[in-house]
Amino acid sequence: MRLIKSFICLSAAGIMAFHVLPSTMAEASSITASTRTISAVSDPYPGHVIKYGDRGSDVRKVQNQLNKNNVPIYVDGIFGQTTLKKVKELQMRRHLKADGIVGPSTWTALYHTEFPYPGHVVKIGDSGINVTHIQARLNDAGGSIKIDGIFGPKTQLKVKEFQKKLGLKVDGIVGPETWDILFNYEE
Repeated sequence: MRLIKSFICLSAAGIMAFHVLPSTMAEASSITASTRTISAVSDPYPGHVIKYGDRGSDVRKVQNQLNKNNVPIYVDGIFGQTTLKKVKELQMRRHLKADGIVGPSTWTALYHTEFPYPGHVVKIGDSGINVTHIQARLNDAGGSIKIDGIFGPKTQLKVKEFQKKLGLKVDGIVGPETWDILFNYEE
């Protein structure tokens, strides 16, 4: 594989992340097709459920991971009403039993982020690696579009079809909700 561009993020602790950009869209497509899942570095499951009323470091881990999964919450180490509500929100997004209890499945969902939301909507006229990933996931979900990294009318149409199929707001824009469901969708 030819490395054309590399971005290395350095911190005092060392290398934080390394991302290789493919030289062609065909290469991007094949990379996307072969590497569908990028998992966050995960703390091992603590071996017990984390639930309403709990306090401590495990609750802090849950709250930190909720923030990383676009479910904003104040990190205080207390599993109160707010944490319960936010855990249920994540469980509903990930199509898990929304009981508010962090067991093995919810723990895995907290640390499993296919492609983190880029922090801005992706819409018609946009281009780049985020669009490439969106196009590949739309194809996984039953679409049939060219993976070229350009968010044109055909990509917008497939986004709308996906949104309609899953009962989302049909606007053809990939915002946080559409992104989260698209990248955690399994048929």
